[in-house]
This record gives sequence, structure tokens and C-alpha cells, in this order.
Amino acid sequence: MTEKTKKELNRLYMSELLTALVCGMLMYLLTDSTGQPLDLRLLIPGGVLIFIILQSAGYWYYRYQLLEDPRNPMDWVMPVFSMLKKLDLALFALYPLYLLYLLIFQPDAFFMTMNIFGLILYAFSMIEYYNYYYFSVQIGTIKKKVPSELSLELSHYEKTKLI
Repeated sequence: MTEKTKKELNRLYMSELLTALVCGMLMYLLTDSTGQPLDLRLLIPGGVLIFIILQSAGYWYYRYQLLEDPRNPMDWVMPVFSMLKKLDLALFALYPLYLLYLLIFQPDAFFMTMNIFGLILYAFSMIEYYNYYYFSVQIGTIKKKVPSELSLELSHYEKTKLI
């Protein structure tokens, strides 16, 4: 069972790393194919999405390391994820603020097709954040609201931290 679980965790963190790489490549190819420069309309939401995906990869790698060496509990990991959860919320505020700036000071730059792609990336990054830090977003479990493994570990950490 442990060997099968290790393979699954390895597959999970490697697939998250690959997803982050593909997301970055797609952002670049999107700007290259439209002939527009890579700017903040795509960099902010895309950067937040990649940052959240890398957090997921880090979590699965952490779980993999726990199976590899159960004697090393890595007590520093959950405080880091607790801080990252809060940092992500602050990063989510950047894109609406930037769009508000564009709408007020550069309305011609606001109404561009690149903003549509930025909004799609922003929505997807919010879904990923929800998926990792709150409830597992899967087709079969959307109505059930199954807590994600990271949310369970973080809530356990926060309860024991307060004791």
C-alpha cells in the first residue's frame, strides 16, 4: 500500500509541476499569437495561478516526503502553508485593483481581448485556491463538499497551535 501511495503522490506533485509549466507556456504563446506584449493583464492572474499550482505541488511533495521518512515530521511546513493561504488572498486583490486602475485611467486599454483571458485565468486561480485550501473540486464531489487534504491538515495545525 505504501509503495502505491508513494507512486500516486509522486504522480500528483509531478503533474502539478508540469501543469505550472504548461500554464506559463500557454500564457507566453497566447501573447505571441495575438501579437500583444506580455503585460500585467495576463501576468497578474497567470502568476497567481502558477503560484497556487506550485503550492499544490509543494504540498504533494511534502506528503511524499512524509512517507519516505516518517521520522522527520517537518513541523515547519504547515505554518508555511498557513501563511501562503493568507498571501494568496492578498494576491487575489491585485488583479481587480489593476482592472480598476485601467478602467479609470486607461479605459482604452481596459477593453482588450487580453482582459478576457486574464479574467479566465483569474477565475481558474480562484477555483484552484478553493480546491486546495477548502474543498476538493471534482466532478463527482461538487455537491458533497469534501474537504481537501490540505484543508484538513491546516485546520488540525491551527487547532493544535492554539492549544
